[in-house]
Amino acid sequence: MTDFTDITSVKQGAVARITVTRPDRLNAFRNQTADEMHQAIKACEADPDIRVVVLTGEGRAFGAGYDLSTIEPGEVPALDDVLERHFNPLVRAMRESRLPVVASVNGPCAGAMVGIALAADIVIASVEAYFYEPFVGIALVPDAGNTLFLSRILGRVRASGMMLLGDRISAETARDWGMVWAVCEQDELAAETDRIAGKLASLAPSAISATKRLIRSATEQDLKDQLDLERDLQGIAGRSPEMKEAIANFFAKRKAQ
Repeated sequence: MTDFTDITSVKQGAVARITVTRPDRLNAFRNQTADEMHQAIKACEADPDIRVVVLTGEGRAFGAGYDLSTIEPGEVPALDDVLERHFNPLVRAMRESRLPVVASVNGPCAGAMVGIALAADIVIASVEAYFYEPFVGIALVPDAGNTLFLSRILGRVRASGMMLLGDRISAETARDWGMVWAVCEQDELAAETDRIAGKLASLAPSAISATKRLIRSATEQDLKDQLDLERDLQGIAGRSPEMKEAIANFFAKRKAQ
């Protein structure tokens, strides 16, 4: 399949495995990462032999959210533009895909990567994984579909606690709250992912696609509007004095390490 810089996309029979390959950054997404994953998913869509897409991360993390190191010190980030051009198209492509998408969460899953994981159809996680919403702590708002997915899945009270307090939610708690389909030991995650992907690949593609469409209609009719609202409010937050201070603190901590 196509060569990429930030990801690999490998076809294994009827299953395409897309892996983020930035382990030195805990698989944090930069704009290019989101673009490449979007391209890979569209390529899978165009391949009639592919029936399932699996998303995961290389190394010990699924993804650490947006890579703040891609922002220059002192820069006022246009995060609304980042969402509009890079992240929101990926989330929409995952939800609108004819293919079932499995998120195999092998470790920490933070920020935008929580939204991307929840944009999958089936989420399975290692016991070593956790889910984390750091946005408000750095003067930002949740994005990548987080506000819709978490509010619909968890209800207002738990979603508010998760997004406002920024506590780490363990894989087991995420399963109990309905964010995750199954949790397994770290050394069993790959085999369980393969089992689920294999079962999905054995089912009628037309039934899978139609079922996805029905679920989307029932639960996500306003996803576009919510992504747009996240974009607009993130743009405002990204230009705030508090965000400027948060970026300065981020680079100060990196320099001290």
